[in-house]
Amino acid sequence: MWNIVLVWAWWTGMSGVAGILHELWFTNIICIDNNQSQLTDNLQKKGLKVIIGHGNYQPKIDDAIIYSEAAVNSPEVIWARELISQEQKMILIMNYFQFLGELSKYFTTIGITWTNGKSSTTALTIYWAKDIPNFGLGILWALTPDFNNQSYLINSNHKSEIKNIFTKIFTGKTPTPIDHKKLLFIVEACEYKRHFLNLDLDYAAITNIEYDHADYYKTFDDYKNAFKEMLTKLKQKCFVTKWFLEKNPEFKFFKNIIETPETEYKFDYIFWPHTNKNSSLTLALLSNIKKSNVPNTNVLKSFKWLRRRLEYLGKTQNWTQLFSDYGHMASSIKIGFEALKNKFPDKKITAIFQPHQINRIFTWRDDFVQSFKWYDEIFIYDIYAAREDVAHFDFSKRWENIHSLTELWKIFAKACWWTYTDKRSDIENIINNSDSNHVIAIFSAGDIDYEIRTKLSPTKTII
Repeated sequence: MWNIVLVWAWWTGMSGVAGILHELWFTNIICIDNNQSQLTDNLQKKGLKVIIGHGNYQPKIDDAIIYSEAAVNSPEVIWARELISQEQKMILIMNYFQFLGELSKYFTTIGITWTNGKSSTTALTIYWAKDIPNFGLGILWALTPDFNNQSYLINSNHKSEIKNIFTKIFTGKTPTPIDHKKLLFIVEACEYKRHFLNLDLDYAAITNIEYDHADYYKTFDDYKNAFKEMLTKLKQKCFVTKWFLEKNPEFKFFKNIIETPETEYKFDYIFWPHTNKNSSLTLALLSNIKKSNVPNTNVLKSFKWLRRRLEYLGKTQNWTQLFSDYGHMASSIKIGFEALKNKFPDKKITAIFQPHQINRIFTWRDDFVQSFKWYDEIFIYDIYAAREDVAHFDFSKRWENIHSLTELWKIFAKACWWTYTDKRSDIENIINNSDSNHVIAIFSAGDIDYEIRTKLSPTKTII
């Protein structure tokens, strides 16, 4: 019996693929994550086989293996490649982005991409498109209440057709012929390492471009060039705002760039103004796809928040309002403050920040300092290095007389007048000892969110 083996390291996108396969009636799924999380808990509740910790499964020659970027050097992926070499037979093995690329060949594919806000706008687009008859599948990187707390949505009317596509990718065979490009596929398209170039994109939307992923893109021009490469491959249109073109005038010369006006939208649960840009792009994009009807803008009013996108966790025992946000860039943290201050003008706003990647933090150190200066208190927790190899990171080449991450981070926090801690218990005490005059936002693209929400269990109330 062959298996579909999904290998990842704390990653929502891959867990979403597992959920999709389960909904499409695949029963031979094995999920491998290096950490337990809310995502793995949810998969286990569905009855999927979940293995916590890499190196506990030996791939077979006929397995189909899909892995996340962070798990490229996991034992399972290494063993699978060795197996290919030894057997000289084909085993299906590809990373998450290559897999999405294969999927996109069979759909009319819409890619939502840029530096900030990909998940939020992808969710808005899927939510708006879900009632279009030819909507097929949507995938993003955040759990969404409107999608039954999943990171994807499948049109139940087209499940058999979509399973047919997945079967074709895994086995090379299909029970029935595939009607190419019949259904819509809306996907969060990641620019890291030019991954979005794997996608066979028909339509796209870009809302902003900020220099990021300095571990791969050595200059801002190189970063922008990745988006330009995407536009040269795009089959139809890419939607942007006037604000975007003012910031990036060189994109005006692309014939497939469509400028869309910005409109104000009212939401019951969302309270940050940049959502107007996202919603305007979504409406323009879906309205221009000939296969769809113009979406009803009234349906947006009931759209809820996304997990870890200024997600309201609830009130503590001392009535402190507690939020969780995936923000790991300076601009995201500034937007978070503006949104919370707009909602709670008389409250003190406290930030608890778990940085994400060494290169990102110290490349844009000054930007982070500027973004955090608005907060009343800032607490810094140990960095979540993700793809970086901390054990072999040569700090001395970039920072003289610095030899460890902890030493570097303490100096950075002190220089910025922030409070540093490497203890989870300190973070819990900060939250538990705050009172009703405080609003606390936890900014983390790492692992601290799961422990805080499971240990503290704040009381969820309407805000």
